[in-house]
Amino acid sequence: MRNNRTPLGIMVLPLLVLLIVCILTIGSSPLFLTNPWDDSNAMLTMGRSVLHGLVPYKDVIDQRGPLLYAVFALGAIIHKTSFLGIFILQTINVLFIYRLSFKFVKDCTVTVTTAQWVALLGPFALLSTSSFSLSGSPEEFAFTSILYLLYVINHYHQSVVAIDLKTFFFLGLNLSLIFWNKYSMIGAFAFFFIWTAYMLIYKKQFIRLLQVILISILGFLSISLIILGYFFFHNAIQDLFQIYFVQNITSYGKTDQTKLMQLWKMLFLIAQEIRAHYLVALIIMIGWIKCFYKKETVTLEIIIFLGTLSFVAMQHWIIDYYNVIWMPFFAIALMRISSVKLPSLISDGGRSLSVNIIITAAIVFVPFINNQNLNRLIVRKEYQSVNGNQYNAQPMFAKIMREQTGFTREPSLLMINSLDKGFFLSAQTVPKTNYWHKLNMSYDQLPQMYQSFADNMMHRNVDYVIVKLSEKPANTQAALYSQINGAINEHLRHALVYNYKITAIAKNNSNEFFILMHKK
Repeated sequence: MRNNRTPLGIMVLPLLVLLIVCILTIGSSPLFLTNPWDDSNAMLTMGRSVLHGLVPYKDVIDQRGPLLYAVFALGAIIHKTSFLGIFILQTINVLFIYRLSFKFVKDCTVTVTTAQWVALLGPFALLSTSSFSLSGSPEEFAFTSILYLLYVINHYHQSVVAIDLKTFFFLGLNLSLIFWNKYSMIGAFAFFFIWTAYMLIYKKQFIRLLQVILISILGFLSISLIILGYFFFHNAIQDLFQIYFVQNITSYGKTDQTKLMQLWKMLFLIAQEIRAHYLVALIIMIGWIKCFYKKETVTLEIIIFLGTLSFVAMQHWIIDYYNVIWMPFFAIALMRISSVKLPSLISDGGRSLSVNIIITAAIVFVPFINNQNLNRLIVRKEYQSVNGNQYNAQPMFAKIMREQTGFTREPSLLMINSLDKGFFLSAQTVPKTNYWHKLNMSYDQLPQMYQSFADNMMHRNVDYVIVKLSEKPANTQAALYSQINGAINEHLRHALVYNYKITAIAKNNSNEFFILMHKK
């Protein structure tokens, strides 16, 4: 009997290439600095807070998914003073992507080279476009689950009635991973399960439909019950649903537009997604055309692709890293196109070696050529990246805060007009109040956040308040206080000015300054 397993030795070199790519792309971005990206800092602060016994949505409030907090908490366990732990988890995630890509390629008839080399195109699709601009984002981890869904439907030749029940369990599990990570990313799975129900009803397989529903729910609950159990144990179920669901839906989804205008806006946003990555969309279409030419159906894949784009547009605006969620279709297209039969102009061994070299060069260098977010964020010095951004305020303020508190306790602070930006990590402290940095919501959307800021400053419950300025600080005290008042919400001005004094000023770059204010 033929052994279809790939020898470990043959896999070593592609895996080594993949590890190098991870270090160059993920690891060379400022993951080892104190403030790579605002959202990553906020997530690490949430993860570190969980390790200190604080409960998300109850003791420390942020609006992202609880599973993402768990990922960053695990990263903080690995290394609590940097993003090294998150980098390790990201690398593991990339290895899962490679494994799924390898399984997909094995199902194809690859003629240009061996499957273990073509499978490198899966991680390449994640890292090579500008959508990979926020390292550690929910979309980055959800990429793996979407790729798994695409592998399944192609493995079963896009016939949902042929998928076995065990696989439906894992599909439900992956839906749960995405749902508790960021529920607005479930478009692909939502459209897949709707299509599955439709096909089973159309074929009058009602018993099978019931089995699929039950086993998929069981897979979904395998993760969900752990999460709900954690919040139930901490008496925080209501807080979870209020912030993660109600607050997000009512704040970001609120609109006075008519249904027709909402539809037009949604279509405009979908067009904006495609326009941002039109070459990627073109490659995806070429992959489908190849399937049409070979008389292979891709109807379901096209449906869930449109579903994915639609759910991204439902967020009411497009930030480029949102587009990571549909890059698994790009990965599938690249690997599908790689199976095109080419004329044998040279010996098979020589052709395979040439293609391996091309693939290696592409996944190492193309991301830095095509994805300018990586190109400009390579670390040049400990607190400086290639694009010249400085990270002076975080270590400077941390030193002041630790010295003034006498190193006897952790300093307490608030970020009242910006996200965390790494100040909590630099000061090696966690939030002491439930609202601790300014979420992207106005006073009308989340008045309780602003009221919490005002109350804590009025009673001087925190040692320090950090204010971000987007203009050069004034030279006089009076003018500087005027700038501070202009930078923060009007409901916070009285509580801040009358209870906190300016301690230090720092510049990170030409349009980012920070003011450290200590309680009087």
